[in-house]
Amino acid sequence: MRDISLDSLTDPFLWARIRGAMLPVDETGRSFALQLSEITGFAAAAARDLEEEYRRFLYLAALTSAPREPLGVLRKAWEYHAGFEGYLYDFCPWVLERHLPAVPVTTITGPAYSAARIDYTAEFGAPAPAPFWPMPELRPATADTRAQVM
Repeated sequence: MRDISLDSLTDPFLWARIRGAMLPVDETGRSFALQLSEITGFAAAAARDLEEEYRRFLYLAALTSAPREPLGVLRKAWEYHAGFEGYLYDFCPWVLERHLPAVPVTTITGPAYSAARIDYTAEFGAPAPAPFWPMPELRPATADTRAQVM
């Protein structure tokens, strides 16, 4: 993964807290990355990269009060992390300094994900890597566009 210059970040102190925060280790002592490897099927190196990208998502989500949500494997990482007891009451207030519950996928997820991808490029100076931040799928309009006759 590429290095991040703290000088270029909007909130280098937030990034330092997230980067230095210990993510959950399971009862057998496996790191968060190894746990992600198991739940995603990724090789250990790819799971470490996923953990890094997950930290970047957390940073982007904590920077703004506007919704930011991940998709795909980043969502799996977020939902998995949020399932740990200390996520909402320790990690969020102490590391992120905000409440960031993992919410179910809704109609706001697409726009919140697109906004996070835009923020990623602005904040980290490069586009979000496709394996972890896939392009959102475009869906055809589902509204009935026929004129209604009264």
